[in-house]
Amino acid sequence: MWCESLSFMIRLLLLLIFPWSLFTLLLIIAVASFGGTIGIREFYVEKLIQLFEWGAKISNDYEYDEPPDPSSTPTSGKRRRRSSGDLRIILREKSDLIDSELRSTEEPEHRKTTVRTVVDDSIDFITAGIEVIIEDQVTSRFRAEELPSWNLLTRTSYSFQHINWKLSVLWICGFLFRYLVLVPFRIVLFILGMSLMCFVSYIVGYISDKKIKNFFCRHVMLASMRIFSRSFSSIIRFHDRENRAKKGGICVANHTSPIDVMLLSCDNSYAMVGQKQGGILGFIQDSLSKSADHIWFERSEVGDRKKVLQRLREHVEDETKLPILIFPEGTCINNTSVMMFKKGSFEVANTIYPMAIKYDSRLTDAFWNSQQQSYGEYMWRMMTSWAIICDIWYLPPMTREAGEDAIAFARRVKRAIAKKGGLVDLEWDGQLKRAKVSSRLVQLQQKLYYDRLARTTSINDLEEEMNALSVMESMDEKERESLIDQIHEGDDDKEIIRKVSKYGVDLHKLSEFLKAAGDAEARKP
Repeated sequence: MWCESLSFMIRLLLLLIFPWSLFTLLLIIAVASFGGTIGIREFYVEKLIQLFEWGAKISNDYEYDEPPDPSSTPTSGKRRRRSSGDLRIILREKSDLIDSELRSTEEPEHRKTTVRTVVDDSIDFITAGIEVIIEDQVTSRFRAEELPSWNLLTRTSYSFQHINWKLSVLWICGFLFRYLVLVPFRIVLFILGMSLMCFVSYIVGYISDKKIKNFFCRHVMLASMRIFSRSFSSIIRFHDRENRAKKGGICVANHTSPIDVMLLSCDNSYAMVGQKQGGILGFIQDSLSKSADHIWFERSEVGDRKKVLQRLREHVEDETKLPILIFPEGTCINNTSVMMFKKGSFEVANTIYPMAIKYDSRLTDAFWNSQQQSYGEYMWRMMTSWAIICDIWYLPPMTREAGEDAIAFARRVKRAIAKKGGLVDLEWDGQLKRAKVSSRLVQLQQKLYYDRLARTTSINDLEEEMNALSVMESMDEKERESLIDQIHEGDDDKEIIRKVSKYGVDLHKLSEFLKAAGDAEARKP
């Protein structure tokens, strides 16, 4: 009897919930397709942040206001939660000092001796080395950005812990709400968005008129990506939209996550660039290519740099095609910094459209650590997160200056993106998370240090002295007497070295001349 009653209650509950759920789902799809909003996500996020701030206050009151138990030991009690502030182990003074000195171009009024400078710098290098061992600039960019406050996702160094009953109830309610309410809605939205994108793109591919085809392609992609963004409860704020790329060109942005493409494509349509895949991804690539000119490389072409650049250049020169979206870092960074931009895309076009992406880490961690998570695991984590809040800035188009090479141009664009997004500008290569430091980088640091010594010390004078000594040793007695006649009693050391060096150059030229004359005489019949 009770089973029949329970079954009746479940059917009645579904009958009451299903129509409203279906209506809400259709309303979200319709509004999202046209880029509108009814304010539910904004209200939801606002209340979430208020709730988290209240929870953080309770957590802090518990941790800092409760008197410690002197009899407790680290192993006998519960471990206390840590905030992200605890993760900053050191202040990297010497590392920053050395970096600024190596990249400075200022020359001192009075030069120090080379020995004294090297000894002083050695102490700084040792200290900087210890700082890097403790906490370096590179590996910390490939870890999730920790939060100083609790956000019900327990994104801390430890798993869930009981702090007090209020936060425990909040955590349980949040868990049930995310997995029983948000996730089902999001999965349905994601499947609908994917189906719409693939099916309509395939149909649009059969339209022969290019203008009509481009019109439908643009609006289908915008609608699909906006529905995708709703499947993560995304709130995207676009700034300076007048700087968007219109036709052709190359757009570059900092890279945090695979969903960067989705967020950027909610406001503009782009041509994708990547390696051709098989399976489901290959089917999606083929569907997209039916309606737009995306660039997919065969595996054999990826290593051929000339072919890649040629195909990119041909696409950019055609103004009827979509702008190309490229992430020059080549890997995902945790949205705290911008790392080295590869020069390839900056060799193709003289005008670049930069974009800066900055995520709000309070409600989710958008960073994808590809070494620890598969793509499927990452997408599931995003599906079960609270929401994605993101700011995107369109920077004014940047043009390569006269005499500026691709590397310098890439650095200038990277610097502008970092400044706009409030990110740290780093020169390190993001691929260092997968590979060892190359000898080229070591040689570059050595060259920077030698340039600093040449700029601030007497190391150049030492080299000139050695050259002058070598010239004197190569002379015979008659040549030395001729050189001494040119040196006056009032000449200082620098003037003497200059005259010796000049005399050595003149002797070398004379020797070469006499040798050439002798060879010519020997060749005469």
